[in-house]
Amino acid sequence: MKTPSKPKPEFWVTNVSNRNVTLADLACSIKAFTTVNLADMRRYGLTMAQLQKSEESGSLFLKRNTIIPRNIVPPKEPEKTIPILHNAYIASRTKSVFEIKEVKYEELEVSDDKEIQQKIDEQYASENADLELSDTQVAAITSKKV
Repeated sequence: MKTPSKPKPEFWVTNVSNRNVTLADLACSIKAFTTVNLADMRRYGLTMAQLQKSEESGSLFLKRNTIIPRNIVPPKEPEKTIPILHNAYIASRTKSVFEIKEVKYEELEVSDDKEIQQKIDEQYASENADLELSDTQVAAITSKKV
């Protein structure tokens, strides 16, 4: 059975300024708008004598307008978690929001058979022959010197 331990010393201070404040004699800095326990041995390693001396004539005394000692422990913020509902509906991916269409383009169809490919190329060339003719006529008109 565990023996009751001594209450841990606490020395809570709050930084009420919008800037981080450094306590030089305690070799620590306190972020803006935060409350910390300076007597926490795991984090700061400061003794109560050091804290009291700093409060009387050290950096806690000099920065008393931005660092305010607290007599009451601040309340802990509740954890921000979402409760788990065991009978909740879980969305599935059986139906997609998007409709996928498979479109076949004749221009992109390429076959390995050379004869079929040659026929397709000739058909494409005959369809686009008039475009080539119009391009050469425009080039001839613009290149004439007057």
